[in-house]
Amino acid sequence: MNTAGRDHRQGSYYPKRRHNPFRPRSNAPLCPVCHKPVRDLFSAITHQESGQPAHFDCILKVLRASNELQPQEKICYLGQGSFGIIQLRNVNSPIRFLIRKRIQYENPDNQPEWRKKVSNH
Repeated sequence: MNTAGRDHRQGSYYPKRRHNPFRPRSNAPLCPVCHKPVRDLFSAITHQESGQPAHFDCILKVLRASNELQPQEKICYLGQGSFGIIQLRNVNSPIRFLIRKRIQYENPDNQPEWRKKVSNH
């Protein structure tokens, strides 16, 4: 039989499909803010109310909504679970920004179980 006229939709013509990276995995926890899977636990932040991993960007949105920002202010991550409201300064100033307010979002003394599992791998 000539395979040139073969229907290209037959299963043996195409390789087997691989896992779709956009399809939710059953083992990925859901973000308590947006309710979508948190696939990158290394960049996740512990949600204050639930103690579950949340997307970094979701926590930023929550902080922006709960803190009034002036036109020259931004929220940035300072490290170790804390964020800061920073005031951007004049370009000619030797001080580029000033931390107006520090927000300790994660408890530094209490590491959640999900983070202990991630740091052991």
